[in-house]
Amino acid sequence: MDRIKLAHGEVTLGQPTQWSIYSSNGQLLLRQGSVISRQEVLDKIFLHDPFRNAEMIINQSIDAANNHFQLAKNTLSKNYNPFNEITRFSTRYRNILKDIEKRDPVVAKKVMRLAADIQSLVAFDEDACLGAIHFYYDQTYTALQPIYKAILCELTATLLDYNPTQRLSLLAAAITSNIGLTGIQEQLNKQSIPLSEQQQKIIHNAPAKAVELLNDCGIKDSVWLKALIENHERNDGNGYPWGLTSKYIGVFGKILGLADTYVAMITKRAYRKAALAQSALKEIYQMSSKEDETIYLNFIRQLGAYPPGTLVKLANNETAVVIYRGFGNSIMSSAMSIADPNGKYYGNPIKRDTSLEEFKVSKIHIPTTKPDLNPDVLWSYK
Repeated sequence: MDRIKLAHGEVTLGQPTQWSIYSSNGQLLLRQGSVISRQEVLDKIFLHDPFRNAEMIINQSIDAANNHFQLAKNTLSKNYNPFNEITRFSTRYRNILKDIEKRDPVVAKKVMRLAADIQSLVAFDEDACLGAIHFYYDQTYTALQPIYKAILCELTATLLDYNPTQRLSLLAAAITSNIGLTGIQEQLNKQSIPLSEQQQKIIHNAPAKAVELLNDCGIKDSVWLKALIENHERNDGNGYPWGLTSKYIGVFGKILGLADTYVAMITKRAYRKAALAQSALKEIYQMSSKEDETIYLNFIRQLGAYPPGTLVKLANNETAVVIYRGFGNSIMSSAMSIADPNGKYYGNPIKRDTSLEEFKVSKIHIPTTKPDLNPDVLWSYK
């Protein structure tokens, strides 16, 4: 399909894009129907000399894009706060667990509604969503992990050009991906000794148990269930429950597996420290195979060189929190400086453009104690 240079007036803040947008080297920057809510994001897109398709993509109609945007618009309000919403999502997740325990047929509707709301949240502010994943280090892990995985799945599947309806089934799988471990997961997170034989058996059987529980609730969505049972399979055949190798694992199972692996790696456990985002992404890329390298690369691109929520040191030696990503291979981002070169905290964070030499990110910062920071202030939410 022919492509032409994108004009500034062809993209409007708060409105779904009518075309997929590509960088000058052909990398997909935004899928058709994406909503840009911040000027900083729009400005960064135009740094890449962007192009669009000459015609609207046929396989996803503008009506579908507008309907998706309307869903987001109807859900949001002027006081919408992504960080508060994610906390509410975790509460809704806990309620869904209770419904699953009762084998309530309402589960399918509740999960899909939560999946649609996560889609809306990601469309509203991708960077704040990623910020929550890397910033909420003191929140209850078991209730937030499925929400984080769903966010990462939405970002990756969007970049791979799956439509909103297809992505809903993937997000539903992410939301319910831990239900086979209900009652034991918190114990596993806190455990510092090796797994017992009984625990290993429970973990190995967890995907099949999750599918069984959902079947008991009347759920027959094959895309949802397939992604769920395959998300712990691994390319080298050392995953479970079936030990599938790369070419036999579905795309959505791989995406969900990536999200699960990444969230687990960057989360502190009783027996190990949390991995740095860059280290986790490097290790994840090494797990890719020839068949699925594109999936892995798009997962990594969506997080960026320094994912939002990452603590960093700038060239001027200030300590800062990354709040917006660079696109593609770019390491340009925006950050909020929270402390001066001597480590003294500012009364109010100061926004820094890391594309400028003096504010360039120099390295990830690992503090001895996590600073007490308010994400609402960093991302300018009330």
